[in-house]
Amino acid sequence: MTSFLESKNEFDEKYQIKLFLEKSPITVDGKYIENISLKGKKGLGNEEYYKWQFFHALINSGLCAKDFVGAEIYLPKGNKSSAPIKIDGVIFDEPDWLDWYGKWRIDKNQEALDWLRAHIIGTIEFKNENSRDVETVYNQQLKSAMKETENNFCLGILYDTERMYLFQKRDGKFLRLDEGYNLRGEQSTTKDLSLHLPDAYNKLPSFEQLKKRILNIKVDRSKRTIDDLDVITGIYNAQLKDGVSSILRVMDKVSMKDRRGYEILIQIMALKIFDEKRSAKVNSFLDFYKKDEEKEKLDLLFYITEKERNFSSLSDKEIQSFIKRMRDLYNEASQEYHFILNRDDTETIAWKKPDHIRIISEIVEQFQDYSFVKSHKTDLYQIVFYKFANEFSKTDKGQFITPIPLIDFLVRIVNPRSTEKIIDPTSGIADFLSVSYVNSNSKLDDKNIYGLDNDDKMIMLAQLNMLLNGDGNAILRYKADKGSITWKFDDRDELVELNPKIHKDGKWDHWDDETKLKKFDVVLTNPPFGEDRKYEPSTQKDKEIIEMYELWNKARSSNWIDLGLVFLENAYRILKDNGRMGIVFSNSLASIDRWEDARKWLFEKMRIVALFDLPANVFADTGVNVTIVVAYKPPEEELKELQKGNYNIFVKDIKKVGYEIRTLKRVKFFHQIYKINEETFDIEQDKEGRPLLDEEFTDTVTEFKKWCLSQEKTLQDLFVKDR
Repeated sequence: MTSFLESKNEFDEKYQIKLFLEKSPITVDGKYIENISLKGKKGLGNEEYYKWQFFHALINSGLCAKDFVGAEIYLPKGNKSSAPIKIDGVIFDEPDWLDWYGKWRIDKNQEALDWLRAHIIGTIEFKNENSRDVETVYNQQLKSAMKETENNFCLGILYDTERMYLFQKRDGKFLRLDEGYNLRGEQSTTKDLSLHLPDAYNKLPSFEQLKKRILNIKVDRSKRTIDDLDVITGIYNAQLKDGVSSILRVMDKVSMKDRRGYEILIQIMALKIFDEKRSAKVNSFLDFYKKDEEKEKLDLLFYITEKERNFSSLSDKEIQSFIKRMRDLYNEASQEYHFILNRDDTETIAWKKPDHIRIISEIVEQFQDYSFVKSHKTDLYQIVFYKFANEFSKTDKGQFITPIPLIDFLVRIVNPRSTEKIIDPTSGIADFLSVSYVNSNSKLDDKNIYGLDNDDKMIMLAQLNMLLNGDGNAILRYKADKGSITWKFDDRDELVELNPKIHKDGKWDHWDDETKLKKFDVVLTNPPFGEDRKYEPSTQKDKEIIEMYELWNKARSSNWIDLGLVFLENAYRILKDNGRMGIVFSNSLASIDRWEDARKWLFEKMRIVALFDLPANVFADTGVNVTIVVAYKPPEEELKELQKGNYNIFVKDIKKVGYEIRTLKRVKFFHQIYKINEETFDIEQDKEGRPLLDEEFTDTVTEFKKWCLSQEKTLQDLFVKDR
């Protein structure tokens, strides 16, 4: 089965140079027509071209069979005697609509008209070259067409020169189909419908999905698979955001907005991910021989019924049924997710404590209808991960959530490969690690992914993140206080602590026993940075710790050093020869005179590959400008030769990042900014119909890869070639 995009492209390949469509694939006003003109005065595609392009893609992608679709359907606006309106396209729920349409169109039969209005499930309007703006077409034509159906639900489609906008009529309300576009939820008026944003082609629902919406069958959550769950769309999804807030309120109400409460939250979210992945697996060995659409998927266990939800005491039969189902799911998941789920489930969850069950039931209630696994990463993260991470985050200690576009950019620049060992020594929620895994097309081995943080709650979220994106076996560790400043992975994947007596000035490879530190191929990290993160030893122990870093003697300012420099040296020392790093810094480290000696040290130790300056609006929690440093670590003699040759560095000042920081209800979030066509003033879109972010990351990656091809072979091998 081809996708809508693939089918659209097939039509273009066949008809871009043709003047006429030989015959309509569906009826037009009840009959097939021939020799349809596809070109305007300038030889460009006219409205008819894009109309038949859409119908071709709709039918040939399998989204809807041709027998259910008609073009140019005439219906009276209101009562039988009213002047007719022409609807460009209509989707019916029965294939015999054509017979009923003939009875109405020819005989003006009232019964036929009533039948037609009862069986319309979708209406379509076409425009070309933005001849009328979206709001006008929606209000004057599409909304009127959607009103013709007597169903509680009707899909509305506006297709304007390959730009698709999806709407819904639901219980008398007219909204965008993507709930994320309805800025005020169900209270949204026309001005709240994000009409500047088109929908991606993959958001177009199938005929079967439409019928499910219309029939409004009461959901039996015990008989659902992952395919029945809704995808999380947009940060404005009011229902889900309210759900997240509701979970936090319940935790607060039972006085468990603490470590134990968050552990329960993260473990139950892990069960959610496990249950979805479990459902997605085939039900039996014989399923391997079936087509994908024929494979039997396991029913989901992550749900709660109304009777279970409204328990009065834990002795109620219904809530005991829920507890048993969740415990069974926990025990099954813990065999696979042993890094986040305790073997003994009582270590975190007390199944006989009402407060614990109230938290668990609330989490299940709020998340049971949404898919974590199928949802777009950015949308899921902003609503769920970032919301909880903000609750966990210690902003007074410099912990800031790194935006996804920046993470994706740096991962694409540094180019981690499937066989390489990767670490983020200040991992936070492990976004660099999870994106590395996703960008490798899941070829990275989870066991080659390492993370370390000094916040145990962040590590819990990191484990959840890796469960969502990998198989959950990434090696993520927590050490309080100094974290990766003093603790390192050894070659057995155990954490060992540096000893100030023998590891001064960066001599970390000298041990009295047989300890060997693990060396990594890639370091990707966004460490704490800025003046608020200065390390100023106040005790003899603190002084001994910082003296293990060569930069303390080489580049400190008076009696303090920016922790960003500490993490820079750490990255260097845990890299293999020819290992490479991407590290996010405060711009002050890369520019001001105070840290000149640190920069000299870096040039002496590594081959600097690229410097990227970013604007101050990159992070939600700090207004400082940011510099990304990308470098690799050649063997000593090779580095000397490169230095003699006065090697080149790729430098780019990135102004546009595709988002800005906004605040809604006192919560900061990343608001997307889209690219505007300077001629039409419309938002530009990619080949899949998605609006394009106004960012320079994508072009910069292309420029960088091209530049790499003019540099030394080692650099090319590391940053361009796949292995």
